[in-house]
Amino acid sequence: MTATTNRVSDEIAGRLAEIEEQGYTIVEDAIDPDFTAELRDGVRSQFTALGIEPKGNRAEGFATRRLYNLVPRAEVFERLPTHEPVLELAEAMLDTELILSGTTAMDIGPGERLQGLHADDGLFAIGRPHRPMMVTTIWALTDFTAENGATRIVPGSHRDPGHPDPDDESIAIAAEMPAGSVLVMDSQLWHCGGPNTTADEWRLGLNVQYVRGFFRTQQNQYLSIPHDKLAGYPPRLRQLLGFELYRGIMGHVDGSSPAASVGADSDSGGAYAGSSEDNVFGTTRAD
Repeated sequence: MTATTNRVSDEIAGRLAEIEEQGYTIVEDAIDPDFTAELRDGVRSQFTALGIEPKGNRAEGFATRRLYNLVPRAEVFERLPTHEPVLELAEAMLDTELILSGTTAMDIGPGERLQGLHADDGLFAIGRPHRPMMVTTIWALTDFTAENGATRIVPGSHRDPGHPDPDDESIAIAAEMPAGSVLVMDSQLWHCGGPNTTADEWRLGLNVQYVRGFFRTQQNQYLSIPHDKLAGYPPRLRQLLGFELYRGIMGHVDGSSPAASVGADSDSGGAYAGSSEDNVFGTTRAD
């Protein structure tokens, strides 16, 4: 995956080998029960307060409630991007200067149909297969079963040079996992939300995505994160939201980090400060 692989624990190295081979790994007990319950209650409180209803299209669902941009909505969601059991694996797949691409809640209700197979890297016009550029993590806040809409995945499809037929149900399997588990995958993997054939069971999950620091993110953090909250966020969270400089250079505003430019504290020291000559001229490799 990356040079980071040589420095990680045996457990992470094993996870990376699984992802290299099959495109995904399932980490059980990645979220402790209390945090899982807090997240579950927090999401459903937001659904109620905001009157969230299904959007009525195939991508977002006909019986699925979705909510984007979770981080600023409640304090419990501020912990999502930096949750160590997930973040350390994403860092090993990409690098430590990765950034958050988005946070989404997905509550699949009874009667939902198959979403349609796709790869989250589908908009990256860089050819497939390629080195991991995005990591998708699916957090199970309730049990994921084949009947209630567990994410469908196609093992090994991250190495396929093409994209799938969205309606080919024969090649996908259900990523069943108990609440508190996290499915971590190379975003080239073909996957989709599964159909919910139960009478009254909702399947609640979160999608927390990371990309390499030089990519444009799926959700625009600069506009969706209230700037008056930034100063209260830990530096690592600000960095993951894209408000610090990538490689000490990229993303500056007149020489300052985005965080400094909107009045939030920043220790970045400005563009090029502390950068090596190799870094400045683009010869430093992350991998």
